[in-house]
Amino acid sequence: MNNREKFLASAGEDREILAKVFDKAQAAERKGMAMFTSFLSEREFAIVEERKKHIDSIPYHTFGGYEGAGRVMLCFSHYEDEVFPIKAVRVMGRGIENLKHPDLLGSIMSLGLERKSVGDIVRGEGEWIIFCEDNIASYIQESLKEVGGVYTDCAECEVGDVKIDIRFEEITGTVNSLRADSVVSVMLKTSRSKAQEYIEGQKFYLNQLLCTKCDREIKENDILTVRHHGKARLSEISGKSKKGRIFITVQKYM
Repeated sequence: MNNREKFLASAGEDREILAKVFDKAQAAERKGMAMFTSFLSEREFAIVEERKKHIDSIPYHTFGGYEGAGRVMLCFSHYEDEVFPIKAVRVMGRGIENLKHPDLLGSIMSLGLERKSVGDIVRGEGEWIIFCEDNIASYIQESLKEVGGVYTDCAECEVGDVKIDIRFEEITGTVNSLRADSVVSVMLKTSRSKAQEYIEGQKFYLNQLLCTKCDREIKENDILTVRHHGKARLSEISGKSKKGRIFITVQKYM
């Protein structure tokens, strides 16, 4: 079995995405030039990370328009200073603060664009920011005239001109161990038995991959997602109490 077959093994519904990623890596090696993927979701990127040992010698770097982006492009290149083909579109208008993420995404998709060409859509101060492939930024700017009943003004800009403030709630607590159910109970400020329900009910994702094991050990900087209940990062493990309980800090994204 060659590396491509190993990379795609048991890919299921993700086979098409993974095949395109692997082929980008091969093209970069063959042509001796940087090659970029479209935007990958957090789940798709997690699957690639799991299988990256099967990608030949070309390394990859990631960027989604700002530090901490959820949806990212991969750049296959030996050089870390490649310029990613990403631009941002500012969306402004009276009443823009009343819009929600699905409103923006739905309006963008109604323009006939593919989801893989659009990165994160982030709320700013009196505006929304759309990160997208650079070749569609002008089209979004010219075509996105109304979102959820709000008339909009759009402005294309370079990603370096956009400052994103990632807000989160910092939650501290103590746990007997770093089991998934214990950490999730702190994250959601709920009982351990309720956390177990979420995990066993296939609502819990660890680093964007489904996890149904309540005793799975959580490590510092792991990303925890409970469907319909939020996303967080275990930001710090800071020692033990006199009774042996472990102090942890969880940053829950707002």
